[in-house]
Amino acid sequence: MAPRPLRPLSIIHTSDVHLETDSFGSGPSGDALRERVRRSFSGVIDIANERSADLMLIVGDLFDSSRISEGALGFALGEIARAAMPVVMIPGNHDAHDERSLYANLGRELLPRNLHLILEPEGSLLDFPELETRIWGRALVEHTPDYRPLGGMPAPAPGRWNIALAHGFFTEEADGFRSSPITPAEIEASAYDYVALGHIHVFGDVSQGATRAAYCGTPAPLYASDNAGWVVRIGCVPGEPIALERLAVTP
Repeated sequence: MAPRPLRPLSIIHTSDVHLETDSFGSGPSGDALRERVRRSFSGVIDIANERSADLMLIVGDLFDSSRISEGALGFALGEIARAAMPVVMIPGNHDAHDERSLYANLGRELLPRNLHLILEPEGSLLDFPELETRIWGRALVEHTPDYRPLGGMPAPAPGRWNIALAHGFFTEEADGFRSSPITPAEIEASAYDYVALGHIHVFGDVSQGATRAAYCGTPAPLYASDNAGWVVRIGCVPGEPIALERLAVTP
């Protein structure tokens, strides 16, 4: 049997914040809702710090589009810098790493020191030896049926918590019509400890076999009836099942 990690691990998982969304229209009401979305992202950072998380994951669509002002970008990077832990982030379909990518011109010197931004379309591994953790993710370039968010995952590493980030649509139907499909078989075959998913705006536990997997839902009040959003805390304790805890985010 491969060796297992010896230390516990606490993760805050968020996605689909959609900063600067234009779906609210213009005028005072739209501006007020966009400001609530910003405050919601600040709330995610607060939760991660208050819970003394070891890692924070942003699984795509932090921004609603690639048409982001310098002020909005500065706000987001400034909030990430407030996090007292490493932050791992991938692009989603709204902020895709394509020819219009807002991430293309962000040099390492412009990023917070704690931000690990995965921009490799074929996928990339990050090792955190002090956390006994290895993370894999890939950048979304085109949101099409041909793009497989979990395609090319390496085998899990022994003696590590193995975590994956994937932005796409969980589907049990192999119809070939869904863009960025993620299947139950792919999740189970990964044999990872946790697959953090983004793209769906509501919480959903789609664990398969021994692999826990979930959508955390959006932390932002993206709809007029919403008073709060959500993040997920993942608790990894040696010898115990991976635990998922939904936490409310109030703007």
